[in-house]
Amino acid sequence: MDHILLFLTQYGVIIGMPLLFMAIVAWIYRPDAKKRFQADGNIPFYGDKKAAKARPGHS
Repeated sequence: MDHILLFLTQYGVIIGMPLLFMAIVAWIYRPDAKKRFQADGNIPFYGDKKAAKARPGHS
């Protein structure tokens, strides 16, 4: 058990940072995200009432 803890304390950042990066990229490129990101990208071009309606899943 001490070997595992020692390994994680020494190499946790080296292993964890790429895993975190890949998880973020996978979250961004998931199939359902395209509509939301397109709607969020159009927020500056609409008034406040239209922007709230443009976001799917939000009221």
